[in-house]
Amino acid sequence: MSLPQIFAWAVSTHLDDYKSTELVLLKGHLLLEVAIENAIHLLSGGNEKYGGLSFHKKLLMLNRIQACGTPDIAKAIEHLHALNRIRNRLAHEFRFVGGNEALDKWTGAVLADFPGVKTQRHTFRTKLIQAFSALGGAIVAPRSTSAE
Repeated sequence: MSLPQIFAWAVSTHLDDYKSTELVLLKGHLLLEVAIENAIHLLSGGNEKYGGLSFHKKLLMLNRIQACGTPDIAKAIEHLHALNRIRNRLAHEFRFVGGNEALDKWTGAVLADFPGVKTQRHTFRTKLIQAFSALGGAIVAPRSTSAE
């Protein structure tokens, strides 16, 4: 099993504990931040300092150094920016109106680019978890291919 596959499995297993869409979004966002930090560390040879930076600034840093990564990293960064906008809406809007529709659209886009492995019946929640899992697997080890 490759590192991306292991990370994708770990994300899926961890997020499966949460029934609330909002908690899946928040915890999934956090797990993807770990993947971003790993990618920054690998691509920069450990030379970049990202402690204390926001998710957005980590994405900017990853985008700056991603030329050494796979083509999937650029696609993943686009999805991560979109996810961050949705997460920020949840964090800053009293009523998260239209959030499930935005997440559903995001999930569809991610799974179109990073299909992952379907292991259970597709509900909105399981597709969301699968999207986090597939995206995390794609960015956790940028020097390997996500299709290993």
